[in-house]
Amino acid sequence: MHKQLLLFIAALTFSATARAEASLADLIFMMPKLVLMGIYNELARPWLLAGLWGAAALFWLVRAITGRDAVGELLDTFTYPRKPWINTSSYGAMALLAMATLLYVLVGYALWGAPQRYEGPRFPQHSAQPSQGPGVKHTLPYPHGKSPDNRRGEWPKSSGRLLGQPYLAAGGDTLITLGNPGDEGLWVRLCAADANPCSPLRQVYLSPRGGYTLDRVDEGKYRVVFTQTSGKNLSGSTRAFSVTGDRRGSFNLPLNEFDTKP
Repeated sequence: MHKQLLLFIAALTFSATARAEASLADLIFMMPKLVLMGIYNELARPWLLAGLWGAAALFWLVRAITGRDAVGELLDTFTYPRKPWINTSSYGAMALLAMATLLYVLVGYALWGAPQRYEGPRFPQHSAQPSQGPGVKHTLPYPHGKSPDNRRGEWPKSSGRLLGQPYLAAGGDTLITLGNPGDEGLWVRLCAADANPCSPLRQVYLSPRGGYTLDRVDEGKYRVVFTQTSGKNLSGSTRAFSVTGDRRGSFNLPLNEFDTKP
């Protein structure tokens, strides 16, 4: 009987429900600390402290010039007459608020260290390397001419998709990372493996030493065709490769094998 009772107590103690309730209780006890730390992080902003002390100095300056609590009298015109819970002047109240804020920040710094600063969300970029490449003297004319997306009809200055061009085979989850290890710009086309000549599904420009990632590539068999936009305008093509439905599938294709003639 005692053994069964101990087993029941152990099961109750270590059950998922019990652990969840314990975690909730810990969170409830941590809430005051989290609130106080949040207030500290907000009050410790430099512009807030500077603003409070600047306002206090301004209120005292008005008091010194006018010889009376001119700011307080002005504020009283916008409030209903009632007995204040603390009888003080506007400049005294502002100085008290500034000192109390500074004291709270100093105590918070002693307890929790430097205030935390949170940056905004950062969204992933498709460029595999810093997109801005060195200047390129293009000898291959831009193949698509002028368009609303490219009013000058020029090659991009950085690695990226050619705007205004087809964005096809985009129903999957596979990533294809294209790399340009050379010193010339590259015009890159993703093609179906059996398409000859190539009918581009997507088109990318790669700056020298640059890279770019094709995302959401659908299942199928593909090859990548590429041409130098500068230098000798050499062309090349990768071998055909298959993209399956694996959600974690990815390919890394360095584009560095060219035909012997342009």
